[in-house]
Amino acid sequence: MKRVLLFSLLFMFVSHLNTIAKVHAVQSQHTAVLENGIVKLEFDLKKGTYKAIDVKTGKTGLYNVAWKINNYSSKDADSTYFQKYTISNNLGKGYSIELTSIKSGCPDLVFQFDLYEGEPFVLMRGGIRNTTTSAFCVKEIYPVFDGQIFEGMDISKNFKALDGEGGAAATYIRERPSLLSQNNMIIHFGEENKFHSLVGGGISYAEFSKFAQFGEDAKRKKSIMKESIPGLKFVSYHDLGEPESIDYSSPYIIVSNPSDYLFNSAGSFKEAKTVVWDNKEIVMSLKRLEKNKKYIVGLSWCDDTDSRKQSVHLRYNNREVEVIPTVKLPSLEQGMDAQIHYFEIPVEANGSTPQIIIRKESGVNAVVSEAILYEGKLPARLKCIPHKIQCEADNFDNCKINLFAKDAVGKLVDMNQSFITGNDEFYIDFITTNPIYSAEKYAAVLKQRQQIKLNHYYFPTVCLWYAMEPRYGGDIVMGTNDAVGAVEEMERIKDSGFLKYTTVAVRLVPDCYGDNNENGWWDDEHWRMHGSGKQGPGMKLKGAHYRLPYDTTKKWAEKIKELGGLPFTYFQTAVRSNDYAEAHPEHMLFNEAYHKIDKYDALNKNFTSYDFTDKGFLAHMRQVYKNLRDGGIAGMMFDYPYTGWPLYGGMDDKYSTAAGAYRTIYQLAHEGLGDDAYIHERNLVYGSDIALGYVESQRTWGDTDVLTPEMVMKSGLRWYKNRVVVNYDMDAKNLLKAKPMNNSDGLNKLLTMSYITASRLLLANSFGVLTPDHVFKLSRVYPFQQNSQSARPLDAFSSDYPRVYGYKVNEDWCQLTFFNEDEDKAKMIGVQLNGIEGKGGAGLDSNQQYYIYDFWNDQLIGKYDGTAYFEQTVREGEARQMAVRKVLNHPQILSTDRHLMQGMLELSNIRWDEATQKLHCTTDLVEGETMSIIIANNGFTPQQASIEKSGKISVEKLSEQLTKVKVLCDKKSQLTWSISFKE
Repeated sequence: MKRVLLFSLLFMFVSHLNTIAKVHAVQSQHTAVLENGIVKLEFDLKKGTYKAIDVKTGKTGLYNVAWKINNYSSKDADSTYFQKYTISNNLGKGYSIELTSIKSGCPDLVFQFDLYEGEPFVLMRGGIRNTTTSAFCVKEIYPVFDGQIFEGMDISKNFKALDGEGGAAATYIRERPSLLSQNNMIIHFGEENKFHSLVGGGISYAEFSKFAQFGEDAKRKKSIMKESIPGLKFVSYHDLGEPESIDYSSPYIIVSNPSDYLFNSAGSFKEAKTVVWDNKEIVMSLKRLEKNKKYIVGLSWCDDTDSRKQSVHLRYNNREVEVIPTVKLPSLEQGMDAQIHYFEIPVEANGSTPQIIIRKESGVNAVVSEAILYEGKLPARLKCIPHKIQCEADNFDNCKINLFAKDAVGKLVDMNQSFITGNDEFYIDFITTNPIYSAEKYAAVLKQRQQIKLNHYYFPTVCLWYAMEPRYGGDIVMGTNDAVGAVEEMERIKDSGFLKYTTVAVRLVPDCYGDNNENGWWDDEHWRMHGSGKQGPGMKLKGAHYRLPYDTTKKWAEKIKELGGLPFTYFQTAVRSNDYAEAHPEHMLFNEAYHKIDKYDALNKNFTSYDFTDKGFLAHMRQVYKNLRDGGIAGMMFDYPYTGWPLYGGMDDKYSTAAGAYRTIYQLAHEGLGDDAYIHERNLVYGSDIALGYVESQRTWGDTDVLTPEMVMKSGLRWYKNRVVVNYDMDAKNLLKAKPMNNSDGLNKLLTMSYITASRLLLANSFGVLTPDHVFKLSRVYPFQQNSQSARPLDAFSSDYPRVYGYKVNEDWCQLTFFNEDEDKAKMIGVQLNGIEGKGGAGLDSNQQYYIYDFWNDQLIGKYDGTAYFEQTVREGEARQMAVRKVLNHPQILSTDRHLMQGMLELSNIRWDEATQKLHCTTDLVEGETMSIIIANNGFTPQQASIEKSGKISVEKLSEQLTKVKVLCDKKSQLTWSISFKE
């Protein structure tokens, strides 16, 4: 009765409020509506579902959508009531509706939906009011549960789905309706001039990781696998290389050393596209097997070359047996289908944690695509016999959309308490049709909502670990990975002359791998005690990372800064040091020095690590960062960040989630080192964006010193988040290994694509091995830009691989990059100049003409109508960088030889004075280096040139069409010059 009275009072209150907030009036007792003139949300309070409608077109973008906490959804509620109110925050003014779903014996579900004036997106958040008689743990929050999209439309037409993964997780465009992505997703479909897009995902992060899912749900996939072996009980399915939501209460398979990869040649067979790999062997553990039950494992794989052979072994009870003898993988290159192999797990293995070892026998590495676990006895016909995997037919009509937050530990809510995820929100936009603009809108709102103030890596970084490691740094190893080596490297950088272009960071890597090490302590004393230890043949090693005369953080860091550089350091996130655990067990999870868990890890063995919710440990970490900041440290890298996820709980703060504790790691570093510091997350295992706002960069690849097409694609398809909410780091690059190696295209390509698709360049080389030409070429991409924009993949949603990138400097000028990923043969690459961005076009004006000037080849390609299809034969392994400028009716600048962006960074205040017929420009000059500027005459004849102060200028008429102006100054200067013309 009280609830009915409350609903009646709310009904009267809201009816009055509607006239104030100008929201849509309540239509009936069982319906609530919220509208902003662009989006309309209609809630069916009786069914516990809602729909979202495009007001302009009347099309329904979302429908049959419920909301859910854990296993309890709005469809299960006995009743639902609502209230509406106005909102005003950093996104603007708008309206919000709060839905409360009530069911006897369950906590109340409380979900809020926001619309803003003039905006096409919906913001969502959820939680509970715990009206039960005991504490409740929130582990999953679904503001969008099992909904459908674009009612009445055929979404199968030219369907594309792009994940929103972070870190080193695989990123690519799917053409099948099967996607589970961390963070967010982009869906696109339709005809050439009539298409639709949807972007959805997390928009703020605090205590939960976010996920976006679309397609035929896992239940259908499970049913297919279940039916593949009649008579067996299906237990679990794992699509390796993709993020997944594991039920830890049932038997499951987990990979101990996952490195994701993508087989593009797998075509539309999504399960074969994504794999995990290892150079030697992939280790998988079988968890929670029940004693006395018989289990069967199925492994699927294929080869994107024609060289891989591998075997499978089972390790348990201190023994190892071969379960699949050496077999050659089916070759996608030869048109073969992927295969699946089955084998039994002996019952006597169930009491332990049996491990599956997939061992490389030949080829580049070992790979596996899927892992399936069944219960029962394996039929004789399947033993040791591989079976082809056929791609099942897609069913677009059965597709569901889910946006959800998930945490392994969850959020504890005491009885009579409430928890609403105010800082863990979701976003969805189905109004914006172009996937490029829709994704960029999402990232802009994410940046604003999360209040991200990103520091840009306008400089390169030399990593001492790479520079001293013969496998990566080259045949000549310069210096050592210690404080003395850091200073010596900075001296080499200064001697090279590179500092006249920008500064350079030098990263010291204190990386002891002994049982007792620097971790946990993170102080000068322990950095003086421990060194790297022997990691590989030929390394130059010393006994400690700090040694005289630079035996403190302050001494070596200040010396780096004195020489003109930035001192960076390195932590192994939550890798244990046993002596620290023994000295401070109260700082460890579960308050134990050696608390065992059932997950083996090569670094932490079977033990938990530091508790980033413990007050004593937090106070200790603040002192750690005070020492680093006082010493002058400007940035740092977190290695092995997966060790910082407390998936097994044991935190002092019983209300903390695992994700919240993980985020605290970076919050401490950010607050301790200051807002101007550079925090790097080597996020190889998880692809979560949970640390956004506290990290400047994320690693997107494992240890490497080369550039591959997959690396370029991964960062390129994250353009909308790159430089906006995080900087993507494709890991170290060796300038001496750039391919092709027989000409300059290899180095030009490496530098170009590192700038265009990533936003940080880590060098595997010491400056001591770089030639003057290497240093000069490197300077052509520095400084990196410091604005929140990256080049768009203009053909991302219309091709098999993005090869065309476009960066709009302004309405009259864009930069085009044609990337030939094939290092063996030339390729024809083109773009429709007036076409749709993202669908093979550059988005230029059809009514204009444009000059196109090639930077690396230093030539004018030509003048083109805006309606033209611009096409080039791009050499093997070449990245062709071009300025595209609208043709004006007076002389105009086309390009410079100073920087890859051809005038965007080094030129300013460009203007044509009609009265004097002079072209004026302000130029940032490098000390002692001549800059050449190419000018299109446009029917005028160059006359005299002048430059202010101590600058020098000369004019060379290249042709009737072009003029070259050369400017020079003996010192670094910003000088204004002008050149007169005669018509």
